[in-house]
Amino acid sequence: MCSPINELIELIESEKVRISDDFQRLPDYEKAGKWTLYDNVDIDFSTLIRFIKTELDDDFLSNDLTEKYKKLRDNWLESIYYCFDNDVYVYETNLPQILENFKVIKLFSFISKVDSTTVIIGANGAGKSSLINELRKNSIDEMYVLPAQKLLYFVLNIHDRNNISKERYISEFKQVDIKYDSIDLYPSDIENSISNTFTKLITLLVKDYTNIVTRRSRKEKDLPLTLWDRVEYIWNQIFPEIKFELEPDDRVVKVEKNGSKYSINGLSDGERCILFYIGSVLLAPENSYIVVDEPETFLNAAVYNELWDLLISERHDCQFIFASHNMDFVQSRTNATYVWCKKFEAPYNLDYQILEESQEMPLSLLTEVSGTRKPILFCEGTKTSIDYQIYSKLFSDFCFVKPVQGHKQVIQHTKAYNDLRYVHGNTAFGIIDNDWMDESSIQVYKEQNIFVLPFNEVEMMLVDEAVVKLCLPFDDDKEKQRKFENFQQSIIESCEEKKDKIISIALKKRLDEFMESHFIEKSEPNEHDAHVFLDSIASEFDVASTFNKINSIVVESLASSDFSRILKICNLKKEIIDYRGNTVITPKFKEKALSRITLKSDLQKKLRHKYFEELEAKLLNH
Repeated sequence: MCSPINELIELIESEKVRISDDFQRLPDYEKAGKWTLYDNVDIDFSTLIRFIKTELDDDFLSNDLTEKYKKLRDNWLESIYYCFDNDVYVYETNLPQILENFKVIKLFSFISKVDSTTVIIGANGAGKSSLINELRKNSIDEMYVLPAQKLLYFVLNIHDRNNISKERYISEFKQVDIKYDSIDLYPSDIENSISNTFTKLITLLVKDYTNIVTRRSRKEKDLPLTLWDRVEYIWNQIFPEIKFELEPDDRVVKVEKNGSKYSINGLSDGERCILFYIGSVLLAPENSYIVVDEPETFLNAAVYNELWDLLISERHDCQFIFASHNMDFVQSRTNATYVWCKKFEAPYNLDYQILEESQEMPLSLLTEVSGTRKPILFCEGTKTSIDYQIYSKLFSDFCFVKPVQGHKQVIQHTKAYNDLRYVHGNTAFGIIDNDWMDESSIQVYKEQNIFVLPFNEVEMMLVDEAVVKLCLPFDDDKEKQRKFENFQQSIIESCEEKKDKIISIALKKRLDEFMESHFIEKSEPNEHDAHVFLDSIASEFDVASTFNKINSIVVESLASSDFSRILKICNLKKEIIDYRGNTVITPKFKEKALSRITLKSDLQKKLRHKYFEELEAKLLNH
């Protein structure tokens, strides 16, 4: 039975023979003038057939791929089928690009079964930028590549500036390289090389705005938002203090800040870069791959985290692929797939490893990539857990945040890493849940660089007053305060009503922790051994004393009516966050609270200082 790949090869080979036969049928006087044409096409045919034979298998044509990759593949196949039964000139025009696109599709097969945001990570020199450059060498509509930005400048008098359209912009954008490491700033260089892309982007945005506004004035209905409105919406969430003024006649944008107006070139390199990223991402074709090289260029951690979170949310139809060696950025991407680029050589020789969602970031990779002595912060949970979602936002400016499952693993990893400090010269810290820990134990852990959360559950941080009030953007201050006080009271009432449940959960937690550290040492115990083991652990764990201690803490906390004390003992996270939060504050409370922590740098600072002051101080002084 013939395989699908072999069937494809046979079809192409039959076309190769047909074109060759066409040449043989030409009169002799025509053959001499067209020999080079037919020979070049024949060579391209042979190259294409060789590529398919050696580089593809039947999995390439299977349905076990993401929808985006299947579309990429099918469009490429369609470009081949389009040429069938046509003359040599059609093949002369299309085969070179088909070959170039093949390299991209083959190279991109590493992501053919990944449909989440993807981060390509590797050390300097591993070939990440070369990989991005190879991806740019195509005419594939769904492949939209943003190279690293080095210099963006607006020039008023660029030739044919006002004739730019969305289609033309995207076409030209695919053909220019705007990554520069060193440039002699001669006027001709600025005009011809540096500024075209940025200038035409701004011009296009102003043209689109003017067009839509004009049509609105004519009372046309069902008009879309202007591209500029969408750009400003995202921009204002990052830089609310910087405003823009459009001048439609000249197709330019003026900047207003602190009461002064100036040219768009008066923005900092980072601000122009952000404007470029926002505009470019909004212009990307629907359902495309958006590939971004060095997405953190010119930007600090707080800004690029917020920027890319906003853009991913805005373009949820697209799949983002980032290439970076900046661990701050890498660690900031939640719900992402990591691809470790070990080595790349053009056109598609890629040595890589996909790190599964549940897989820890290898410490060898962290060391290889960082090139710095930035400390590591171990925390409970996994990459998808709320622990990591919160801690990665609070601490990514200062350290690499690495989840390692439970509190026991945090303690082990932190101690082991610091014990080898003489080898790697770095420092590790840890954060663990409170879990009814007494003050003396908290102090002992602190001396080991392990810090204890002031709550039994990290979810309780979402109940912080500042977080709650930011989830109520449409309420005035008085209404926000009223709702927060109602929320407080409802939490207290829940804890009072379910006091016994709180105690039971706490007792189970303490018992689970005890059992985790107690195992029978014999590999083949007999009945006597089992009895001895069980009797020994029963004598070590005083159920009555543990229960009475927990009960006393809970009763005293509830009697105090002190919300912070009650929150500390509360372990009713589903009751508080999912039920009370959704009904008393706002639907989808948990998602909105996490979003505010993700996007609001001032809130991150406030929470970090309020709950982790000592850890913050150590990290700042590191």
